[in-house]
Amino acid sequence: MPKTAEKPVPAPEKLIFAGVDLFRRHGYVATPVDAICAAAGVSKGAFFHHFASKEALAEACMDKWDERMAGWDAGHTATAGDGADAVTILATYMRRSIAFLADPKTFASCLPGTTVQEISESHPALRERSNQCFTKAHERFQTLLAAAANEKQTTVDTTALARLWIGTIQGALILFKASRDVSVIESNVSHVSQYILQQIGATDAEKATES
Repeated sequence: MPKTAEKPVPAPEKLIFAGVDLFRRHGYVATPVDAICAAAGVSKGAFFHHFASKEALAEACMDKWDERMAGWDAGHTATAGDGADAVTILATYMRRSIAFLADPKTFASCLPGTTVQEISESHPALRERSNQCFTKAHERFQTLLAAAANEKQTTVDTTALARLWIGTIQGALILFKASRDVSVIESNVSHVSQYILQQIGATDAEKATES
């Protein structure tokens, strides 16, 4: 049978893919539209046909980032296996997250985290889009926490624990960028994951599953 031709990637998708990569690597301010167009292989005229501004593209990049992260979370939660209990699912998710972030092959940079540090005061719409990414990530993790706490019949502030988890990851990424020491990520996030399991009421055996 003749090989089916691959469907061309639409220009907006190329621009979003390039934007996510370049904003994560160089920051929003330091990334010009020309560089995004060059990386995407798209003309500047085509850029402004699809996006009114660099900020509009960045907002679309945030939406794509959240979509990717939601898929990543779902996939790595599923690695606990069919029929796994809620504590095992939580522990597996945290273990997979740490392994991914600490992997030298991972480009350790969060799009909303990198962006909002630059534009918090200057681009309120983009700041809000960054916040939405964090809020959705917080909600997904809090769902895992609530299920595990319910299973253990533990009363715990899942909102605060979810914020601690998100904040620790963001802080560890900043320390890594400054030091280039990837062990900072693994050490900081691992300590917090153990603390979270302790607060949930996990047994020593369940905590060991996470390490």
